[in-house]
Amino acid sequence: MRGTQGRRWSAVVAGLALLVPLSACGSSDSGDGGGAGGSGSKDVGSKTIGWVDGTLAGSYQQRLYEAGKDAASHVGWKVKTVDTQGDPAKAASGVSSLVTSGVDAIIMSAVTPSTARAGLLQAKAKKIPVLMVGSSVDSSLNSDLDLTYIGEDEEALTKPLADLMLQNLKPGDQVGMLTTTALASAVERTDALTTALEDAGIEVVPPLETGFDFSAGQKNAATLLSQNPRMTAIVPIFDLWTAATLSALKSAKRDEVKVYSYYADAISTPLMRDNPDVVLGLADGDMISSPYVAIDKLLAFFADGKKITESDDDYEYVAVTKDSLPPGEQNGPVSQAEAAKPFFEKWAAEYDIAAS
Repeated sequence: MRGTQGRRWSAVVAGLALLVPLSACGSSDSGDGGGAGGSGSKDVGSKTIGWVDGTLAGSYQQRLYEAGKDAASHVGWKVKTVDTQGDPAKAASGVSSLVTSGVDAIIMSAVTPSTARAGLLQAKAKKIPVLMVGSSVDSSLNSDLDLTYIGEDEEALTKPLADLMLQNLKPGDQVGMLTTTALASAVERTDALTTALEDAGIEVVPPLETGFDFSAGQKNAATLLSQNPRMTAIVPIFDLWTAATLSALKSAKRDEVKVYSYYADAISTPLMRDNPDVVLGLADGDMISSPYVAIDKLLAFFADGKKITESDDDYEYVAVTKDSLPPGEQNGPVSQAEAAKPFFEKWAAEYDIAAS
């Protein structure tokens, strides 16, 4: 799924209307079903979807997971969950346990396929479809393992943030980044942002490889500040480092340095709300739709025998600022209800599944 044009689900729905836990890996079962079962000619059946997540402790991961459960429950399907809790070693066994338990399909989020290869080979042998949502991961095994990626485009996600930074910065300004080469999404974001900034004459100091915890983020942000007295802005490539970066800024009394990061979620939104003159931009969009896209593709696969392919529809990406923060405690710029509505209407028209 690539590009920056808006999603066209509402138009599709309008056209149709005219035609009339696994304990070993922190797992759980959810949903008894109840949305399906209308009088339509297409039988969506009773299915169980396995959800494998890189870490449900992440706010963005929770956003996608809750949407996935909502979509599955709406059509009357169950969800079995494996939370690898950030441990790659749990990925293969988690997928394998789902295959053994008899799931009909698997959705993965923030899981690098190579870490789950053994389990994914089992899924392929049993012809269990596997779709991937969320942040970009290494795609080198997609063809060999029959994986379908329908998650975000990291370069397109980064572009509005880069545009905002270019509005606020000038040639000669200096930007630092906290990143990691361990995840494809971080590499792609870092490369895209570096290219955009350097093309505009902004200096990007070598990004610092950062561990996945607060102290690592705080230490590296402090290092960027101490080694670069002209530092103008810091970009924590992942939201888990945003608070750590702010802490380092305050300790160094460097509030003139601005922060740009990713996801207007339960972590970063309060930080921007409390520090509107420091946290200036958060890359985000309507990627909460991706689990609904996944279930939509699985509906077509099971009911119509339609081949599962990457989507032709794209997400809308934005740079959230203090003037466009999500309301209240909403996780992301698009609410779950907003994301679900066009799909529920589409499924009502195609499969006679009640839209509400």
